[in-house]
Amino acid sequence: MKINPFKPNSPSRPGMFVGRINEIDRIESALIQTKANQNVNFLLRGERGIGKTSLLNLVKFFAEGQIEVRDHQLNFLVIETDISKDTTQFGLIRKIEYALRRRLEKSEPARNFFSEAWGFIKKIEGAGFKINENKQEDAELIFEEFSYSLADTLKRITNTDSSNIFNSKYDGILVLIDKSNNASKQLDLGTFLKLLLERIQKEGTEKLMFGLAGLPKIKEVLIESHPSSIRLFDDIQMDRLLKEEVENVIERVLESTSELNGFKTLIDDDAKRMLTYFAEGFPHFIHQYGFSAFELSDGKTITNDNVIKGAIGRNGALEIIGNKYYRDDYYKKIQGDEYREVLNIMSESLDNWVTKKEIKDKFKGTNNSLNNAIQALSSRGIIVSKEGSRGIYRLLDKGFAWWIRLKCSQEKNKATTNSK
Repeated sequence: MKINPFKPNSPSRPGMFVGRINEIDRIESALIQTKANQNVNFLLRGERGIGKTSLLNLVKFFAEGQIEVRDHQLNFLVIETDISKDTTQFGLIRKIEYALRRRLEKSEPARNFFSEAWGFIKKIEGAGFKINENKQEDAELIFEEFSYSLADTLKRITNTDSSNIFNSKYDGILVLIDKSNNASKQLDLGTFLKLLLERIQKEGTEKLMFGLAGLPKIKEVLIESHPSSIRLFDDIQMDRLLKEEVENVIERVLESTSELNGFKTLIDDDAKRMLTYFAEGFPHFIHQYGFSAFELSDGKTITNDNVIKGAIGRNGALEIIGNKYYRDDYYKKIQGDEYREVLNIMSESLDNWVTKKEIKDKFKGTNNSLNNAIQALSSRGIIVSKEGSRGIYRLLDKGFAWWIRLKCSQEKNKATTNSK
């Protein structure tokens, strides 16, 4: 029995982390600044599978002192959460309050403090009392109570005098929020964070820090909520890993097979090159293509044939990645066949830039249909417009193009079979 060392469905462990030197350096600076009562927040933006969640996981290790930061052992109280389209302001407040209770409510004085300082939560959730978040007065009341309660808690856990009833001193509170791009207009995330940080500052402390992660559109989500909210953050754009970094990830993963299986799994040079090519610099793709290739191997050596068949074979990595990342873009986010025709045409060029004229030459519909399709695909983030140029577009990545071509081939084969 062989144990697969690739983990496509889990964030990378700190020991497996590769690259991101610039991103880590900026986040380390933010942590040190916030510890010194000079709040700095950060925003991680990047495509799906680029490693945002893994980097947040590493940041937690830094903030909690499990990994030293520039010869400093930090001690932040870290709150981890994420956002769905249904998350409300009170829901986010409740998540933060619950995390604080879970970490701090360990003595009678601490429990008494939470009963008093955070008692408004119990009142809102109490029997028969229903608050209307859409009502301005109720929303403001919740926010006021929350801001003062959080400020009081923050000041207590960062002080060493008699007011600290929690038997431990923290450098501050770090709130990590993943999938921030899901924030709804009702959540009003940009305004919420801006007003909260301003209120905390007025209460005499800047040791509250937010780290957000999300798809590139999170920037627009924040700006739409409050135009100046983006200035709260060090905006960190996460790019794809370099070729050497991808190869380093593969080597580190395979090193772990010695402990998992009692011997190290090797990989042929051609197989490594092909796996690196398929991965396109996306950490998640490395693990998914690697997982599928390892499953087809004998456990001792991964061959080029293992990588190719694991990628494009039935229920292979490409199909798994496509179902996770591309299917909704191709089928659910667009309804017209003309839109899919544009994607099919663009997939012939993989993720290279394509001019509108090149698309038009192969498009079977009208000019108006083409214009509508390109506008819809671009506005929904399914294709990318070339910055500074008009009428030039590309798909997000090669994987999307490969998946489209795979789907077209499968549908063509199915139609041929049914016609016999």
